[in-house]
Amino acid sequence: MKEFKFSRVLNFNIKENLTKMNIYIKKELKEKTTQILFFPLILFIPSFTIRVIGVILLCSAMLVNDIKNKNIELLYFLPFSKKELFVYNLTFSFFVVSITSAFDKVYYNLSILEGLQVILKMLIVLVAIYGISMLFTALGHDGFVWSIVITIADALLGDLGSTNLNAPEFNPYSLISFTKQGSIILAFLYACLICFLAYIVYVKKGGE
Repeated sequence: MKEFKFSRVLNFNIKENLTKMNIYIKKELKEKTTQILFFPLILFIPSFTIRVIGVILLCSAMLVNDIKNKNIELLYFLPFSKKELFVYNLTFSFFVVSITSAFDKVYYNLSILEGLQVILKMLIVLVAIYGISMLFTALGHDGFVWSIVITIADALLGDLGSTNLNAPEFNPYSLISFTKQGSIILAFLYACLICFLAYIVYVKKGGE
């Protein structure tokens, strides 16, 4: 009787995907050493605004840059599918942002819970910005420019009024804004929705 493996149900081989992701990241590090090493340094600066800028730059240096410069076709000839490229880039960015955000725990002498909250806030920003940049790039626009424009718009709209439900100037958007994050849960769901939409558009555009 064959051993049951949960990964077979999902059609997902963990070991194979980790190997492929490792190959892909090594390729990216070799080809984009300057950008990939410099942008994470910005993320070490303990300032939310500067880190948001760092996230935008990091996202623009990865898959978005390959699509923009027409280098993506070569990756499709290698053993990478669109789904894999999308997930590998997001996973690598997750790792970078988590490590750099964790630096705040030492810098500000935060508790474990406070440190995790800092990491979560930055991961919400990452998921949203990655989704925005990939969505517009997949649609044939400049993902880097649009990620800047929408992030600024999100910050301005989210900063209007109050996050207090009982306040007369209550601003509902401030709860889901990925920069304001009036509600961590709602902001997380909003960011995930943006990223999921980007995933669908990118994977389905041109066929997969």
